[in-house]
Amino acid sequence: MANSTIRQADILLRECTVMQVATLDIDTGFPNIVSLTPLKSHRSLKEILFYTDRDTTTIHNVLEKPVVAVYCFNELHHSSLLLRAKAVVLTAEEALPSFTENLNSFQKSLQYDRPVIIRCNPLTVKIRYNNDIEFSKLNEI
Repeated sequence: MANSTIRQADILLRECTVMQVATLDIDTGFPNIVSLTPLKSHRSLKEILFYTDRDTTTIHNVLEKPVVAVYCFNELHHSSLLLRAKAVVLTAEEALPSFTENLNSFQKSLQYDRPVIIRCNPLTVKIRYNNDIEFSKLNEI
């Protein structure tokens, strides 16, 4: 994968305000998809952190099968990014001792009773940018 493609993937990650996170629902066998906002301080091809509540189907699924797909779309560039990642659920304090400083105003307004962080470590990247499609395992770059 060319360095320019990696730069484009990084740009899409930084510019995207909401991402779709898909897990495999162990109970039904179907994908479970939610829209989550990544923490601005931790979004790269090495690690993405998502803030959510502990009592959700998404968290249940990650604890049962710790793999996710993360998708985002940039309308301005008509580009998309798909990451396949390993995921782990951490208490917000485990992930970032001062995690509230990393939340945007919407995330702060959620006031979860049991906040957690989903830490995603991407394994593969597929990007569509200017009608070019690239796929790579991230250990190859």
